[in-house]
Amino acid sequence: MKRTLAILLMLLPLAVSGQTAIGRWRDCLDYNAIFHVEPADGCIYAAGRTGLMYCRLPEREVGTLSKASGLSDAGISTIAFDSASGCLVVAYTNSNVDLVFGSEVYNISDIKRSDMLGDKAVYSIRFRGGTAYLATGFGIVAVDLARREISETYYIGTGGVHTAVYDIAFTADSLYAATDEGLKRIAVNESHLGISDRWQTDTRLAGVALKQLAYLGGNLVATGYTVDPSWLTLYCHTDTGYRAVVSGKIQSIHAGGGMLAVSTLEGVLQYDGALRFVDSVTVFTDWADVSAYDAVVASDGALWVAHSWVGLLCIAPGVAEFYLPEGPQSNDKVYRLVPTPGRMMLCPGGHTNIYANSYLDPVLSVTNGHRWTTVDRSGGQLDGTYDIVDAAVNPRDTTEAFLAVWGYGIAQVKNDTVQQLFTEANTGGALRTYQNVLLTGALAFDRQGNLWALNSHSPDALVVRRRDGSWEHFSTEALSSLLQVDKLVWDSVNNYLWFAGRNNEIYVHDGTSRMARINPNNGSKLQTESVNALVQDLLGNIWIGTNKGIKVIYDGSKAFASGGHGETAAVSCSNITITNGDFYEYLMAYENVTAIAVDGANRKWVGTASGGLYLLSDNGLEQLAHYTAADSPLMSDKIIAIGIQPASGEVYVGTAAGLQVFRSTATYAESAPLEHIYAFPNPVRPGYEGPVAIKGFTRDAIVHITDAAGHVVFATQALGGQAIWNARTANGERVASGVYYVFASDAEGGNRSVAKILVVR
Repeated sequence: MKRTLAILLMLLPLAVSGQTAIGRWRDCLDYNAIFHVEPADGCIYAAGRTGLMYCRLPEREVGTLSKASGLSDAGISTIAFDSASGCLVVAYTNSNVDLVFGSEVYNISDIKRSDMLGDKAVYSIRFRGGTAYLATGFGIVAVDLARREISETYYIGTGGVHTAVYDIAFTADSLYAATDEGLKRIAVNESHLGISDRWQTDTRLAGVALKQLAYLGGNLVATGYTVDPSWLTLYCHTDTGYRAVVSGKIQSIHAGGGMLAVSTLEGVLQYDGALRFVDSVTVFTDWADVSAYDAVVASDGALWVAHSWVGLLCIAPGVAEFYLPEGPQSNDKVYRLVPTPGRMMLCPGGHTNIYANSYLDPVLSVTNGHRWTTVDRSGGQLDGTYDIVDAAVNPRDTTEAFLAVWGYGIAQVKNDTVQQLFTEANTGGALRTYQNVLLTGALAFDRQGNLWALNSHSPDALVVRRRDGSWEHFSTEALSSLLQVDKLVWDSVNNYLWFAGRNNEIYVHDGTSRMARINPNNGSKLQTESVNALVQDLLGNIWIGTNKGIKVIYDGSKAFASGGHGETAAVSCSNITITNGDFYEYLMAYENVTAIAVDGANRKWVGTASGGLYLLSDNGLEQLAHYTAADSPLMSDKIIAIGIQPASGEVYVGTAAGLQVFRSTATYAESAPLEHIYAFPNPVRPGYEGPVAIKGFTRDAIVHITDAAGHVVFATQALGGQAIWNARTANGERVASGVYYVFASDAEGGNRSVAKILVVR
């Protein structure tokens, strides 16, 4: 399969717009931990586990390549560049392979699609004579770069069995393979490379499981281990055998620029072509060590390092610079996405199914759509803590936020700086520990500015911090002596608190003394076992994501009709019945729903455990879109969290492979029309065929677009606060060059607004 690669450059340190065209995707990936670096023609490529970046020389312009820009997959295992053909080979953790020639991408999916059992991983890539040789978990695969296809496969294990080949190297007359059986060799002019008996095992490295190979200055070098696989020895070939050069926790060996770079997490050792020690690079500033997963010396003598936490690092005489594209620090560890006015917050924590900590660093990443920052925790209040699992911003003071830190309490943030950590000691006992930990799992503000929190495994599972800073706790023993809860929704219609957790129950509290439990299977013919998500839509209904699709509470106001003393309420959790041809079925009954978010048009964005991302109509009766990893830029079909930025309508999707953003057609409506309606793009330039987004309307406004003479060329209704125009007339014809005027009114005919759009053909 052939694709065209959309390469987007990111200039550092200038700010880069995060604006995405309507209907397009972009990735927000973490490039802090780079594990492989590869010199190319006028460029340095660097691979992180979730994405690929490059630094264009000599300008030092930084850009990224991903599935959203044309690559075929996500999750990189290794990369390599062939200067003879100009081909960048990208191998993925699922054994998929891309051949990148400039802006063209050719996908080789044979290994991925193979029904072969066992290890199919691609460990390394080497080139010779127009062929890319892939060292895989079952042997060596030869890919003809000119024909863009697999030409041969070699099984070189004893007796022709599959055996893992971790690396390969070509010398003038031989092909070497690093295996658990040791170092294997065959003549490069051998016409039957696939006959295992033709491969010889070097007995001089008997008992050494080999992992990496390199060839430099006529010397073959290898790393291997005899006992501990994390403790490797670098061996160099000699006339009489192999000599040990150095031992340690070697991450990689990489030949380039006439030097061999040996990378460790303590620094980079450099050897010349004769394997003589030249230098040891261990620091690059007074605050950071050279913690290297990989490194290579470029042709100009600069040392490029795949650093374990600062991205791509370049060290040259008198110069030490690192290059890091914009992105969150923990995009592949998304737990919750919390939208705030103009920003999105990424909570990277988590906990296990039995509510134990996941032990992820408490780094809260925040974006305004252009730049990513992290909340400043230099004051030490979060030292020794882990797992930020939720966040909430004060609606009366958006400079103040609170973080639920699972196992430790609730942190207060002011102006993006952590101020203090609230625990049992400084809340008057409102936050009560369970076995010496505070399982604070969810937060929500009400419209008065009171902060509500869940304190799981406590007889007082519901807690509030009042606007005046005082704390109060509410007994929930009528529901359970130790509620296990971590999902919370403040009901803006009834002023209730809805919450759920590990048990297959939903709870509701009025914030004073009344409480009740809700059976998710009451009023439902489809019996479910778990409640995974709760959200309130714009009509006040509570949408529930379960292990068997979606249910909705329409009659939540009746929660306390029986008194509110902890009894099971007669509230219904209704299935939505949809038609499928001549049959009726329940909405998404075959999907394990993990996340639900509501956009400005009251549509539902639904994430699943293995079925990708859905967009449903406001009432759920119509499926408007379905995105999967197989047929869209979505990196993984496992969706963990969804957050929608109100102003832009951008849908942030946290997947198992990282964070992505989709530019939707609906924004949240303004309470009154903006002084100037905003259109994007404007002007509409020649060659642009995409939609024009016009936003700033009151909810569901009627929109008319006229030409300069006042003739209506197009009419529509805004989705939430945004309307879409394709720069065509109502009958589908492209409009001519000129200025077009936007008029809008609400359903009652008031709140008229106007804007101008310039179209250039």
